[in-house]
Amino acid sequence: MGGFVRFRDGDWSWRSSMTSFLFDFLEATLPQGPARQEIHELNEHNVLMLDLRDPSQSKIVDLIAEQFLSWVARNAADPGALSKGYSELVDLAQMQQGHNQAATGFR
Repeated sequence: MGGFVRFRDGDWSWRSSMTSFLFDFLEATLPQGPARQEIHELNEHNVLMLDLRDPSQSKIVDLIAEQFLSWVARNAADPGALSKGYSELVDLAQMQQGHNQAATGFR
């Protein structure tokens, strides 16, 4: 079974090992608090689904858009094998960043 991440411009869906790796990243990089706890619980129970369409999720979107690929390069056994799927994820996160900035009036 795979997981998915929902963005305003589309959904990212890959096999569960790739989605779990994303959740590991979020758990490692989010500051202590409710968002990190929620990610931990979802990951622990193998519920690998996120809806990041709302601007209130901008902290998670920003982490994916700005830091995920470098984290993959440092932590994955074979980052090259993951580049296609994760590049698509980061592209969607970057588009979502634009929507979030427009919604909050920040540019």
